[in-house]
Amino acid sequence: MKPAPFDYASPSTVDEALGLLADHGGSARVLAGGQSLLPQMALRQVRPRLLVDVNRVAGLSTRSTTDGGARLGATVRQAAVLRAGSGTGLLDAALPWVGNPGTRSRGTVVGSLCSADPGAELPTVLLAVGGRVEVRSRAGSRTVEAAALYRGPGRTALAPDELAVAATFPLDTDDTRSAWLEFGRRPGDLPLVGVGVVARVRDGVVDAVRMACAGVHDVPWAVPVADLRGAGGGLAREVAEVAARECRPVDDHRTTAAHRRALVRTLVRRALEQVLRPDTEVIGAA
Repeated sequence: MKPAPFDYASPSTVDEALGLLADHGGSARVLAGGQSLLPQMALRQVRPRLLVDVNRVAGLSTRSTTDGGARLGATVRQAAVLRAGSGTGLLDAALPWVGNPGTRSRGTVVGSLCSADPGAELPTVLLAVGGRVEVRSRAGSRTVEAAALYRGPGRTALAPDELAVAATFPLDTDDTRSAWLEFGRRPGDLPLVGVGVVARVRDGVVDAVRMACAGVHDVPWAVPVADLRGAGGGLAREVAEVAARECRPVDDHRTTAAHRRALVRTLVRRALEQVLRPDTEVIGAA
């Protein structure tokens, strides 16, 4: 199919882009990489009246380090981050699983975050590491934490007149360990289930664990590990059982809820076992 008719604008400044979004409200959509948006338009799942292409906007393609985080502008390509590394181990581990080399060469990190696909890798990574998105509108700027960003499939906390200008992922420290695992039907497809885990290990002791899953809820899901205590592989099995019990997958055209629940159990356990090595003592999870 072909997209429904639409107008096109290519602003050169953030203020110009914000003006277009404010003037057109919900009938405008932002184009960065287009790897999610353009197929949806071709299928007429979305029908914007105006496409605001931000690729010429000054300052959105920059990468920097600020306040202990890797700040990625809205038009930074996934392939560029994959080549150079981000300083956030979980993001670097997940990026090779995102799409394929062709889509990563055009797709942007921030664009994937704002597409809000609950089965996608990068929104889940942002939640697992406790990242945030910087948002601007004519009214001013604000920061949206990952835990507050997602409202449902394809829906975020951004208003129609707001533009996500950057995302920040906390940088790893010497005591950070992370792992990303996923299972899908074919390379390049969205995973049936994806799991990201980040642990803080100090002098052989784990004192913090964060986990998130893709593909099991209508938004990226934070695995409840805060109140668990245990040691070694026992903790991995315990968290995996809690995750399998608490997740709420559904049947769809790709697989069954029961299959997804089994994948959650297996992938959560394996991801935790990767970061909780046999020589590591576990005093808690937070």
